[in-house]
Amino acid sequence: MTFALAGLCRESGQIGCAVTTSSVCVGARCGRVAADCVVFSQARTDPRLHQVGLDAHARTGDPAAAIEAMKAAATSLHWRQLGILDRSGTALHFTGESCLPSCGGLAGNDCLALGNYLGSDEVLPSMVQGFEITAGSLAKRLIAGLEAGLSSGGELDPLQSAALLIYSGETFAYADLRVDKSPNPIADLDLLWRDWEPKADAYVIRTLDPDSAIPSREVEKQA
Repeated sequence: MTFALAGLCRESGQIGCAVTTSSVCVGARCGRVAADCVVFSQARTDPRLHQVGLDAHARTGDPAAAIEAMKAAATSLHWRQLGILDRSGTALHFTGESCLPSCGGLAGNDCLALGNYLGSDEVLPSMVQGFEITAGSLAKRLIAGLEAGLSSGGELDPLQSAALLIYSGETFAYADLRVDKSPNPIADLDLLWRDWEPKADAYVIRTLDPDSAIPSREVEKQA
């Protein structure tokens, strides 16, 4: 009951994901990002599998090994939907036979779309196309992919939550934005990103070089 998109920006070096679903608080459960890869556990989600995949990729540098580690660690694998995209652009996915149709995964140019309980078979191709044809930041392209998926049928039940998670070469998130309950979560996620985008770099400076950081009240004036 979820559709998600992982993406890589060669220009900025950013890697991340965006996800939306018909239940609340999807950002707490689906999708994790590290410096070198994005992993997904969704459908009947097991958030524990995210760390399994991230650890396996950190050890091996191999997306296939990460997917296999997640599969091996999963209980009732037939309910799980898994995916990975790494900095090489390699995208792999797995969908268990009990996941609700329309479902599956689709790799594109530096992206991976993954979904289940979708409104049409066009949702995943539309997400990939939306990402590939949109110019601008990685966040903008990921949100555009979700919007394209929604326009092609989205999920069979009304969406309630959405999230965006991006890493930019550090060990902490560049953006970790969540709309936990809303009748229009993708649109609200876009608004939240537009508010965060001009402030994000300032908060990175506050982490890495606090002596050079401007006061947060000044950061919050940026728009």
